[in-house]
Parts: sequence; structure tokens; C-alpha cells
Amino acid sequence: MSIDTTLSPDALSHLWAEIAKNEQLPDWYELSEHGEIIMSPKPSNRHQRLCAEIAFQLRAQLGGEAVVEAAVLTVSAGVRVPDVVWMPAEKWQILRTDQDLLEAPELVVEVLSPGNRQIEINHKIQAYLASSVQEVIIVGLDGVLTYHHATGIQPASTFGITLTLPRHLFR
Repeated sequence: MSIDTTLSPDALSHLWAEIAKNEQLPDWYELSEHGEIIMSPKPSNRHQRLCAEIAFQLRAQLGGEAVVEAAVLTVSAGVRVPDVVWMPAEKWQILRTDQDLLEAPELVVEVLSPGNRQIEINHKIQAYLASSVQEVIIVGLDGVLTYHHATGIQPASTFGITLTLPRHLFR
């Protein structure tokens, strides 16, 4: 018999707030659905440049707000921090209580790094989609974009965006 140790959204939110008070922790972490801290290495300058460029392009093409590394409360994978999150401006006013967590942003982007494992990326994609994220864009190590929706991978963004990423960052 297995015991489900998945924490409730409220428990995850409170744990996230408590952990955020710990000044000894680095800023690059997420929480699993069980409340375990998942540490990530500090992003490279190349990675951060790509994220900033994507956020800029999303905002220019869609309006609203696009930010880098906003915490998202998922229904099946805990608190995850996608590389870029986009939502209409008015939706940014609806944050999860004092913990400043987003629920169901319209669009998230994950920029892959050499250390990413495909099983973990797939877990995140499914968690975002199960949490009512409409589109998950994955930027591969080679700059290839894939657009994930609840119905599967699509050939283009349903938001009608075209991301043009600097080729020199993928050499």
C-alpha cells in the first residue's frame, strides 16, 4: 500500500512562504508536490539572455506582462518556476494570497539547459497543462521551439506569436 504524501495547494503555499524567509538558501529552487526543495544551478548568462529576450518579445507581441522566473503553483508538481511567464495585465492582480504565487498563467516558457533531464521537463509540461496553463513553449538546446497544449504538441503557438531567438546564443 502506498501512502500519498502530496501536499495540498494551501500547504505548499505556506511552505513556499516559510522557505522564502530563509536567507541561507540560494534563489534558484522549486518545491516538489511533496514539499521537497528542488535545487537548481544558477542560470548561465546565455540562459538569462534568452529568457529576457523571450519576455521582451512576448510583451511586445501580446501586451500584458511577461516576467522571468515567476513562481507557479501547479496541481500536480508543487511550486515550479518557469523561465518566463506571460499573462494579461489584469490577471497579474490575482496572486495566491501573501505567498505571491501564480495560478494558471496563460503561457509559460522553459529554456532548456544541458543539465535538464527529459523526464523532469515532461513532468513540468504535464503539470503546467493540468493546472490550466494554455500553452507551454520549450526552447531546445539548439533553439528549436515546441508548443505544448492539452491536445498535444502543435506546429505553432495558438497565441499567434513568433519568437525570433538570437542564433549566436545556440552555438
